[in-house]
Amino acid sequence: MPNINSFADLVQDQEKLLRAFQDNAGPLAPAEPQRGTVADNLKQLQELKARQDSFAAQRQQATQELVALMKQSREDARRLRALVKGLLGTKNERLVQFQVAPGRSRPRTTTLVKTAPPVATEPQS
Repeated sequence: MPNINSFADLVQDQEKLLRAFQDNAGPLAPAEPQRGTVADNLKQLQELKARQDSFAAQRQQATQELVALMKQSREDARRLRALVKGLLGTKNERLVQFQVAPGRSRPRTTTLVKTAPPVATEPQS
């Protein structure tokens, strides 16, 4: 009896087992109830795998829709902030409430003018 872990290998093994049973149905008639159980299990496995695949497709579709909606939401929020900034003014401190930095005047920096030390000149002889 093989130790089968993958879904595809398990399905393939059970299909081979059922075909072999069908080829030898006469002498194996007493094992018919167990064959029916294996066949039912195989059918349920295939149905559940199809359902799992469907969920994967639905998950991918939902992810794509979510990403598109997030992109649209960011754009709409950007537009709203721009409108608020236009309505309130670019320097209004209430913009902070909308996560928009107001335009603030910068303090003037005083620039120090460095004078170069006098250059010593050599006397010409």
